[in-house]
Amino acid sequence: MSSLLPQITRRWSIHCPSSVRAALVRNHTTGSCHRLYHGTSSTRLRQVSSSMEADGYNRQSLNLYTAHTSSEEMLVGSLERMASRVKFEDMDQEEPRRRHIVDLGSADGSNSIKTLRFAINQLHQSSHRIMPLHVTFEEQPASDEEKLREVLESHDDWFKKNNVTRSILIKSFYKQLFEPNSVDFFMSYICLHWLDTSLADDIAEWKLLGDEQNDHSLGFTCINESTAPVSLARVWKRDLADVHLAKFFALRANELRPGAEALLVMVSHPHEFICPPDGGASPLTRAMQNCVAQGLLREKVLRRTIIPYFLRTVDDVKAAFDLASSIEINNLDGSTTTPGEFLELVDIEAFPATTGGGSQSIESVAELFWSIHSGAVKTAGPSEEELECIRRETMQVFADIYDSKKGVPSTFVACVIRRRTRKQW
Repeated sequence: MSSLLPQITRRWSIHCPSSVRAALVRNHTTGSCHRLYHGTSSTRLRQVSSSMEADGYNRQSLNLYTAHTSSEEMLVGSLERMASRVKFEDMDQEEPRRRHIVDLGSADGSNSIKTLRFAINQLHQSSHRIMPLHVTFEEQPASDEEKLREVLESHDDWFKKNNVTRSILIKSFYKQLFEPNSVDFFMSYICLHWLDTSLADDIAEWKLLGDEQNDHSLGFTCINESTAPVSLARVWKRDLADVHLAKFFALRANELRPGAEALLVMVSHPHEFICPPDGGASPLTRAMQNCVAQGLLREKVLRRTIIPYFLRTVDDVKAAFDLASSIEINNLDGSTTTPGEFLELVDIEAFPATTGGGSQSIESVAELFWSIHSGAVKTAGPSEEELECIRRETMQVFADIYDSKKGVPSTFVACVIRRRTRKQW
């Protein structure tokens, strides 16, 4: 079956300033067209920078479950429409087809299984029967597959009771995952802000992308910080964030069945993890600057540290959605399709959330922050002693600038996309 998977090309080119030391390469497997930076091992990069510190994240990930509950109404709407579609499709069928649901970015499965149980219960209620389902849990290659498997196995009785089979797919969602027209519903929570680093040999060069003559690299570690150069943020949006999300949209459009939908929830901007209430740099940048000032961290580690994500607004998501219609897919049989042209933006909304607060300690929120960002810090090459200094200073910065009773305010953006049965007129 793998021979049927399409190869993908892009019909547009990306502006590449002459000052950028990079070569455009075309990847016919993932459909991306990226700059290939020369530097450290890309294998090491994929294993470290695109992943989070699993144990800490798994302990604290329930702090992020607000992203799931706040978008619940959109989820219910998608599932009600799916139930209506299934009822129509099965009218003349003696035995109903097992529908395929995919959870993208499952992490250790703890949050995924909670939302999945709610979703399938809602689907059964809307269809007035137990609908045969298969669920694929996708997670990126650097993740702990055994932990995910362990969490899912603890729910074996529920899977059997609800006639749900399951599988795990360890593969980047920036690649083709499934056969065309094979998925009945996608859902993805708080992982699409991470960019596709698979072809970047050294993401440290993203910190100077197109602007090597003006080195601001000691002033920020996240592109959405108030201390990051505005001109650089624009380049990131144009050449990285918009392109990567557009590619994701096109890939999923090719895999969705006609009429099927996807619910995508992303970390958005503003977010006080990155833009603290005092208007200064992020906690990670401050912590690293403090370590440099104390002589406990080499300056070059801070220069090389960049978190490879982009926090999108509603307008950013819409821009990437519009771009997706430009992606052309060349199938192995010689035919070409542009599945993004079939996509419809059903709904999109930004909503506020808070991490921590109340009785929850600011230390647990800081641990969550560290588990999310420490992988990219490791990619910059600190020693164990330097890494511990950064972690310790990060904890202190959180204690200094955040109110434990208030928590850390943030924003999420949720959207529902649908594959139409025909192109838009």
